[in-house]
Parts: sequence; structure tokens; C-alpha cells
Amino acid sequence: MATFDNEWVIRYVEDELSPEERRQFETGLREDPDLSAQVALYRQVRKVLEQRLATDDDAQALDLTLRQLNAEHFNPAGEAGKGTRRISITRWVAGTAAAASVIVATVLLWPSGHETLYDRLGRTEMIGTAERGGNADSLIQEAATHFNKQDFAGALPFLDRAVKADSTNQMALFYQGVADWHVGRVGDARRVLQQVYNGESLLRYEAAFYMALSYARENNNISAGEWLKKIPGDTPVSAKARELETNLK
Repeated sequence: MATFDNEWVIRYVEDELSPEERRQFETGLREDPDLSAQVALYRQVRKVLEQRLATDDDAQALDLTLRQLNAEHFNPAGEAGKGTRRISITRWVAGTAAAASVIVATVLLWPSGHETLYDRLGRTEMIGTAERGGNADSLIQEAATHFNKQDFAGALPFLDRAVKADSTNQMALFYQGVADWHVGRVGDARRVLQQVYNGESLLRYEAAFYMALSYARENNNISAGEWLKKIPGDTPVSAKARELETNLK
């Protein structure tokens, strides 16, 4: 019985075999159940990748990911016929399964389209000045250092202290709410953002947007839409609001 290494499996699924190589490989498929299982496994892995990277932009990421993972966990393409020792399919089946598990785990940890969208729309930079001077100013500066590195957990202690020092500081409240949302403290985030929206700060519509974003991420499109309706069309956050609204439809 002919033996086929991982490269053969990959090239077969990717339709890279010559007609003669394909005939030879398909003969092996009919004779070797283990080889058929490995082809099915690789196809399944590729299907998972395609489902998780479905957009045109992600097609290139799919190709790059497959190439990188193939090179790392399977025999690199192009080594066949260069003295590479070929081993029986029955001897590397377990290793191939382990490699496939690594690939599947990598894909499952890949951010989904919605997560990527929400992360992007939720990105904002914290300016390092406070509305009022004094101790709150230094706390805001410290918070901004962490916040702008996306270290939201590190920013929160400074924001919490700034709010305690001045509960009317709308800037501190707003960024406290945004940081709460990023670390998963959704209830705290909504309570604070609602307070900002109810105030007279220029940040009230940004607060409304993050309220909408928090509901959208939970697939609560009705509540998200209600908050988006509160945002006028001429605010700095209007473009993001329209993009989010389009995504909800």
C-alpha cells in the first residue's frame, strides 16, 4: 500500500496535485480508511476557518492562517521529493489530529465579526485633562495613561478615585463607564453612562452610543436601537451610530 504524508493530504484538499498524483492519491483513499479520515479532518478544519473568516477581507487572512498553520503543524509544502522521510499514514494520524486540534482551537479563539466590529466601534481615546483642576486632574492624567493603552482595568482605580473626589466630573464618569464596559462590568457601565446622558455634558451622546453598543453586543437590538435614536445626526459620534444601526438590521 502506498504511503502518503500530511503534505499529500493538504495538496489534495487544496487541489494542488497533478492529474497523475491525484489518481495515485485517490487510489490510496479507496484502500486506506485512515487516509480518508485525515482528508475529512483537514476539510473540516478548513471549513471551520472559512465559516469564521467569511468576508472578502478575511479571505486573505484565511489563506495566510492556513499557510502558517500548515507550515507549523504539517510538513511544509515543497519538501516532497527532497529526501524527506515519508511515513505511513497510520503512524502520523495521531499527530495530525493533534495539529488539527491546535488549528481548531486557534480558530475558535479568533474574534468573530461582531466582536471585531464592537471592539472597533468601542475604541476611543481619553484626553488627559479634567474639567476641573486639583487632585482630579492628576487622577485623570494617570487614568488616561492606562486607558489609551487599552489597560482598562488599570485605568479604573484612578477613574473611581476621580469620581469620588468630584461626582460631577462628567469626563471621569464617562470614561469610567466606558472602562467598565470594556472589562465586562456592564451593569456598572450602564448606570454611569445613563448618569452622563442625563446630564448636560458634551459627552452625553457619546454615552448614549456606548449604551447602544452594550445592548448590541448582547444581541438586544431593540434596546440598542432605542439608544441610537437618541443621538442627533450632527454629533461627533453620529457616523459610528449609523454604522452600528446598519449592522443591527
